[in-house]
Amino acid sequence: MHRYRKRPASMLISAILASIMFIIIANSFMNLWGNSFTTLTAAKTATQAQAYSDIVSEKIKLEGTDAEEVTTKTKLSEITGNDSDDDWFYTYEIENETEDDNGNIFKVASIKIYKDDENGPRYSTEIPLSSLGSGDSLEVGMVIAWTLATNPSDNYLECNGQSIDSTKYPKLYELMHNVPDYRGMFLRGLGGNSADLGELQNYALIEHTHEITMPASHGKSGNGGIPRFSDGDVWSNNKTKLTTGITDDIPIANEVRPINKAVRYFIKAK
Repeated sequence: MHRYRKRPASMLISAILASIMFIIIANSFMNLWGNSFTTLTAAKTATQAQAYSDIVSEKIKLEGTDAEEVTTKTKLSEITGNDSDDDWFYTYEIENETEDDNGNIFKVASIKIYKDDENGPRYSTEIPLSSLGSGDSLEVGMVIAWTLATNPSDNYLECNGQSIDSTKYPKLYELMHNVPDYRGMFLRGLGGNSADLGELQNYALIEHTHEITMPASHGKSGNGGIPRFSDGDVWSNNKTKLTTGITDDIPIANEVRPINKAVRYFIKAK
């Protein structure tokens, strides 16, 4: 006969305790991981809110003491022009102005950035505004690159060739009667191979050659300086590629251009 020995009670208790400890450790790890994930997400959102605050700050600084309060939550996308920013909102309030003995006006703008329909802001900051230089240190006639779809304050005019109101912008009118037209233009420093100041320079390619090796079956024959091939392939002219038979991975367009991103140019008008 086989005899079965009972396991000591202490072994059963040890197994139960080990299971309980495993559950406690696993639960602690999950809580720790969850808290870490929540912390990282909150930090990322806070950083994003601060970046949006910087955008609003730049807008207000350019408007200077002429900036008007925005007390109703307004979509950030109205400034950035990106639909992906529709779930972020901003407001800013401006304190009553103070004036020094020299007639300079000072204000403080309080900016708040909100996420979705939250009542409390994700980020808040204050920026000073001054009538000195209309909120910036640019001289009349200087040009800035503007990255937003909305216009800065009326201290700036878009560089689209428009005429200048001599009554509203007398200093700029003394310099020019029309603002320059920089739409679709790359700006280049004067000198070297540039054109004269303010003069439009057309696109061009520097003279160069390409070496092409064709199979022996493509016997070519001269024809007024335009190579022709036995299978009908032909140069479109003596300085471009074959119309067929040669491929490359260079994008083709109706202009010569480097990789780029578009901005809007504005000139300081007052």
